[in-house]
Amino acid sequence: MTDPVSHRQALAPEPFAVLSRVPAIGNLILGVRADGALLEGLGAIDSVEMEDGFAVLRGPARETRLDLSKIGSIVADQMVMKNVLPFLEILDTDGKAIAKLTALDGLERFDAALEGIERLPLDAAPPAARPDPGDEPADGPLKAAEAAAEPVTLQAVKNGVVHRWSGTLTSVSFSHGFLNAMQPDMHLHIRAGAIASWKKESVDGSDVFSAIDGHGKAIGLTLKAEAGALAV
Repeated sequence: MTDPVSHRQALAPEPFAVLSRVPAIGNLILGVRADGALLEGLGAIDSVEMEDGFAVLRGPARETRLDLSKIGSIVADQMVMKNVLPFLEILDTDGKAIAKLTALDGLERFDAALEGIERLPLDAAPPAARPDPGDEPADGPLKAAEAAAEPVTLQAVKNGVVHRWSGTLTSVSFSHGFLNAMQPDMHLHIRAGAIASWKKESVDGSDVFSAIDGHGKAIGLTLKAEAGALAV
């Protein structure tokens, strides 16, 4: 068996030098995984700023805060769907993914945005493991937010990143082993079995619901709404 052709490349060792180019990439999907939940923001990034050691990426209704001290490397790669989709993977010092930015405006614009940044070839990444599906995840505050048509903030937190989206949920459903919340500028995919319950807390006039797995551990996904707005 021949080894797969690799398009994977390590980028400049200074993370902010790479991240500052992201607005030039155009439309993209910025995804952060929180133990079985994938929160994706869709659309262009308007600005990238340095704030207290964080690279802060902002777009309409979206904000992603990346702790630069936690970033070990940034790599460029590509996957083939109907078209070639280039992407950036932001990795921690152990090589684990912090976030992924998938470019939607093509390889030419992606390469132009990163022009002048040194790239070093890497071996192809191994296929990602796919855990067996579990039970349908608890959808409590997500379905309640859809029914109430009230604005909420979804947030995914893991080592090195805080990723959030704010808006009104209009489409929450379970399909093909995932609970999905789909908006024009946001996709949330929760793997079956990832969430057993939601813990509700009152914080500064808001209700904050934290997703809890079957072992009683918070997975890093929260939903925030105005106090009393959701019938949960």
